[in-house]
Amino acid sequence: MDLNKLTTGDKVVGISGILLLIFSFFPWYGLDGFGVSYSENAWDDFLFGTLPTLIGVALVALVAVQRFTEVKLPDVGSMSWGQISLIAAAVAAALVLLKLLIGADRFGVDLDRKFGIFLAALSALGLVAGGFLKMQEDRAGATGGTAPPPPPTA
Repeated sequence: MDLNKLTTGDKVVGISGILLLIFSFFPWYGLDGFGVSYSENAWDDFLFGTLPTLIGVALVALVAVQRFTEVKLPDVGSMSWGQISLIAAAVAAALVLLKLLIGADRFGVDLDRKFGIFLAALSALGLVAGGFLKMQEDRAGATGGTAPPPPPTA
């Protein structure tokens, strides 16, 4: 596996997606006190935890398929795979940030935000940054990506 094949966008998406997966197992919400210790992670909430994590894993898989296999991905019409990556990453980040803002309660008891959701939110924002970079790289590749060579001198 030649990591030199990875672009900056690929690296940011890969690292952010892997970190999002790791942080999905950390405590996101919990309650400590009165002799009770309770916590939840991303896998306890499908829409706001599991789905964004699966999107992050899918984006890492997309990078792996694009860079380390000979598989030709299907043409997606007027959109590039970089644009699709950006949209998917934005959806994942929006869901995690919404969960961070909304909070969680169980049986009428508000749960405290734990460090895992903050780390997951940063990772999800990293996915967006990586998706943006991938989109820019796709555009640069479609237009040549470099300035035209200088005219020959006599």
